Amino acid sequence: MHFNLGVGDAVVMAVLFGLTVAKGLWVSWQANRRDGSGDGLQSNDFFLASRSMPWWAVGLSIFASNIGTEHFVGQAGAAAEGGLAVAIYEWSAGLLIYFLGFGLAPLYLGLDLTTTPQWFETRFNTECRMVLAFVSIVAYVVTKIAASLFAGALLFEVMLGISMWTSVPFILAFTAVYAASGGLKAVMYTDVGQATIFILGGVVGMVFSFGQIGGFSGLVDTLEVNGLSQMMRTIRPISDPQYPVTGMLLSQPLCSCWYWCVDQTMVQRILSAKGVPHARKGCLLAGYLKILPPFLMVFPGLIARAFYEECQRTNGELYTDWCHANLADGNHSSRAYPYLIAKMFPDGLRGLLIVSMVLAMMSSLDSVFNCLSTIFTYDIYQRFLNPSASQRRQIWVGRLVTFGAACCGFAWLPMIASSADGLYLTTQSAQTHMAPTLVAVFLVGLFWPRANGAGALAGMTVGFTAGIARFTATKLVLCKPEDVWSIACMNFNHMGLILLVLTGFTTVAVSLVTKAPEAKCLDGTTWWTSRTPKDLESKASLCDLIAGALLLAVLLGLIFSFGSELISGALLAPIGVGCAAVIFLGGLFVSRRPTSTRSESFSDLQPTPKAEEG
Repeated sequence: MHFNLGVGDAVVMAVLFGLTVAKGLWVSWQANRRDGSGDGLQSNDFFLASRSMPWWAVGLSIFASNIGTEHFVGQAGAAAEGGLAVAIYEWSAGLLIYFLGFGLAPLYLGLDLTTTPQWFETRFNTECRMVLAFVSIVAYVVTKIAASLFAGALLFEVMLGISMWTSVPFILAFTAVYAASGGLKAVMYTDVGQATIFILGGVVGMVFSFGQIGGFSGLVDTLEVNGLSQMMRTIRPISDPQYPVTGMLLSQPLCSCWYWCVDQTMVQRILSAKGVPHARKGCLLAGYLKILPPFLMVFPGLIARAFYEECQRTNGELYTDWCHANLADGNHSSRAYPYLIAKMFPDGLRGLLIVSMVLAMMSSLDSVFNCLSTIFTYDIYQRFLNPSASQRRQIWVGRLVTFGAACCGFAWLPMIASSADGLYLTTQSAQTHMAPTLVAVFLVGLFWPRANGAGALAGMTVGFTAGIARFTATKLVLCKPEDVWSIACMNFNHMGLILLVLTGFTTVAVSLVTKAPEAKCLDGTTWWTSRTPKDLESKASLCDLIAGALLLAVLLGLIFSFGSELISGALLAPIGVGCAAVIFLGGLFVSRRPTSTRSESFSDLQPTPKAEEG
C-alpha cells in the first residue's frame, strides 16, 4: 500500500525534521549550561528540570508524552472497527488530569518528591517502593517502548515501504541522545515543539478528511446508509463486548487513574513545575488538549471506514481503491489512518501527517527513557545500591539507563517483525491487568489513614496474582459471544473493577488486623493531611476554577452528547453537565481544604494506642 513521496512531501518532511533535530540539540546544549555559568547539570536539573518549568511547557509535555504514533494508528483503527465509543478513553482522561492538577499536585509538591515510588515508601514501606519501581521499569520496557515501536514500524513499512531496520534505529538513537544529554528539561522543551507540530498536522488532516466525506453530516449519512449508525454512539449497552457503559464510565476511569495520576511519566511533569499554580495551569492546558484526539484520530478512522463501506455497497463504483481495505476486520483496522493518508491526501499534506506521527512517536519515547532512568537512579541505585552517590554519578547512571532503554528498543525490533499484532496486543493486555491493583492500593492509602504497609503489600500480592491468572486464562480459553460474563471472557473494564474491589478489600482487611501506621507515614501523604510548603501557593485562583468548571462541562458533555441507541444525546448531555457540576463542587473543596505544614495539625487522625495494640 506504500506510495511514492512527492516533492512537497519531501520538502515538508525535510524542513520539519531538520527543525526538530536542531531544536533537540540546542535544548540539550542549553540544559547542560547551568544558569549560563558552564558548571554543568546537577541531579535536580537532569531529573526534575530544576523544578522551574512554566505551565505551558508542563501542559504541552503532558499531552505530548501521552500521544504517540500508536494513537494515530491504534485509535483510528479502533474507531474504524468499533466506532466513536473509543473516544471516551480520551475525554475521560481530561477528568483525571483535572484531578491531578487540582487534587494531587499540592500533595506531591508538598512532599518534595522525585519519584512516585517514594510516596509508596513514605506512606507504606520500603517493600512497596521496591515492588512499584520494579513493575514500572518492566512496564516501560515491555509495553510502552513496544507500543511506540510497533506503531512506528507499521507507519514506515506499510505507508512508505521503508524497512523499520533503517528508520526506527535512527529515531531511537536520536531520541536517546537528546534525552540523555539534556535530561528532563531537554525532553520537555522538545515535547513542546513536537506537540505543536503534530497538533497542527492532526488538525489539518482532520479538516481535509471531513472535506472528503462531506463534513460531519456527510459522515453520519454515509454510516447510516450502510447500516452503521450505531458507530456514532458513545454510550453502549452493558453487554457490549468492546465498550460497555459500566466499564467505560466507571471501571475505565478508575483503572486509568494509575497512568494519569500516579505513573512517573505524568507526575514527573508536575514535579518539574515552578510551583502548584504552574502545575495546576499545566494540567488545565493538558485537559483542554485532551478534547482534541477524538477529532484528530477517531473521526478520521470513522471516515476511512465510511469510504470502505461505500465501496462495498456500490460494488466499487465509489471509492474504488478502498474495497480491499477490509477495515471491518479488527486484524486490518489499524491500517485505517495510513490508508486514508496514502489514498486521499495530496502531496505535502501526506508529508505533514507522516512527520506528525513520527514526532508523536519520539515524544512518547523520550518520556519513557527519562522516566525509566529517573526511577532506576533514585529508587534502585541511590536507594539500595549506592546511597552516597554523588550528583555527577547519578546523572551518568541516568544517562546509561537511557541508552540501555534504547537498546531494549533495538531488542524489540526482531520480535515486532516476527509477531506483529499478536505481540503488541499481548504486551498491552498484560499491562492493563496490572493497573487496577496499583490504583486500588494508591486510592486506599490516599483516602484511608488506617491503611498500612502490610495491607498494601498483601493487596498488591493478591491483586497481581489474580490479574496474572486472568491474563493467562484469556490466552487459554476460546470465548464465545454468550460468554460475556465469564471471568475469562468478560470485557476487561468489567474485570478491572473486580480486581479493584478485590485488591481494595484485601488492603483494608489486612490493615485492620495488623499494626496501625506510624504518624510519620501519614505526615503529608494522605488526602486529609497533605501539606504545602509556605513558598508554594496552593489555593486555586478564580480563573483556574472557572477554567476547570468549563473543562469538566465540555468533557462530560461530549461523552454523553452522542447518545445511545435508546436515548438521544440531547437528553443525555444535561446529565453530563450535571456530573460536571458535582465534580466542580468537589474541586472547590479540594482547592479550599486546609493544608498542614506540621504533623501535629492532623494528630486527631493518628491511630489511638488501643488501635495500635489491635
